Amino acid sequence: MRILILFATIEGHTRKIAEHITSTLEKAGHTVRTVNAISEHTMPGADEFDVSIVVAPVHVGTFPAPMRRLLKANAETLMARPGAFVSVSLAAASSDEAERAEIADYVETFSKETGWWPVSVHNAAGALKYTEYDFFRRWMLKRIAGKEGGPTDTSKDYEFTDWDALDGFVTEFVKEAPTVAGKI
Repeated sequence: MRILILFATIEGHTRKIAEHITSTLEKAGHTVRTVNAISEHTMPGADEFDVSIVVAPVHVGTFPAPMRRLLKANAETLMARPGAFVSVSLAAASSDEAERAEIADYVETFSKETGWWPVSVHNAAGALKYTEYDFFRRWMLKRIAGKEGGPTDTSKDYEFTDWDALDGFVTEFVKEAPTVAGKI
């Protein structure tokens, strides 16, 4: 199967997730083309892929503008094939049900804004990269993590992604994709 992966990253962890998905799919024998929405502004036509997987992080309640622009400009092409969305956020790791539920609202707003509606969504927990943050961001995220009962040692980074759950989602989506008609 020919799979298009579109991703945008702010701090690098979403890139790691996209690379992991690419590797997993290539090992399974699929042909994968990866497009970084931050640096690439064009994407292949619908005749060049069978399914798409979009991977983007939530920051301050929204997804990166370059990803929103790329999807909006190519919504018709993307909607011609089954698509999955991997939303990356720290809220996915939260013990607070309301915070985890907010992610669905962000995804719905994203779809309304771009015109692209995925047939399947996975909420992947992101990472705290304390060692890469400036003083203010490190201080702010340490306070938030402390309130959540999360790690507050700012001398190291923390990754919360459930790689097995991500692999299961991607594998199941690709397996079921041929039975899902494009939304257009």
